[in-house]
Amino acid sequence: MKNSYSQYTAEDLGELGISVTMQQLFNEIKAVNPSPWLLQTLAYNNALPTSTEKARSELLITPVLVELKQRNTEKISIFSGYPFDIDKKRGLKGFCDYLISNKHNAAFVESPVIAIVEVKKDQDLIDASPQCIAEMYAAQLFNQHHQENIPRVYGAVTSGYEWLFLRLEDNQVQIDYSRYFIQNLPELLGAWQTIIDSLCPTPPR
Repeated sequence: MKNSYSQYTAEDLGELGISVTMQQLFNEIKAVNPSPWLLQTLAYNNALPTSTEKARSELLITPVLVELKQRNTEKISIFSGYPFDIDKKRGLKGFCDYLISNKHNAAFVESPVIAIVEVKKDQDLIDASPQCIAEMYAAQLFNQHHQENIPRVYGAVTSGYEWLFLRLEDNQVQIDYSRYFIQNLPELLGAWQTIIDSLCPTPPR
């Protein structure tokens, strides 16, 4: 029995009935210019040591997610280091690095639609994808249990510098062929905005 999401391997995903393939997730991405705040923050933070997971989380990943929240104030909520115990018998439990909900004012996790996993030092993004997929699957179960009609759950695996996106629909996971980099913020933010727009329709005015 798995003890947590972090112990999942590629072989374990088959036991959940999940198939995984590589695919181009986005046909077209519209570049999104970063705000002056994000550019300045990352410029300052890049001058600091980022050799630990905690440092990369605080200095690189969180500023990007804060930027997404500011651009989508009425669409999403972001939870960091959140306990997400869904099925303890199958090891679908533990803390998620980040969960994004499509409820903009949620105080607790509701309607989780994106799971984000930070890789360990020297770990390739694809190697961390089983953990991310397990968290995505748990989010899907959570939504089904709460009768939320959410057909897709996305995931992201990141080192802080490099990002890889995944999509879960039914029991099929597609891992994107492309990778996105913090050095190309307009493309990275554009990929993120494409995901958010597909999951979270703009609220009526």
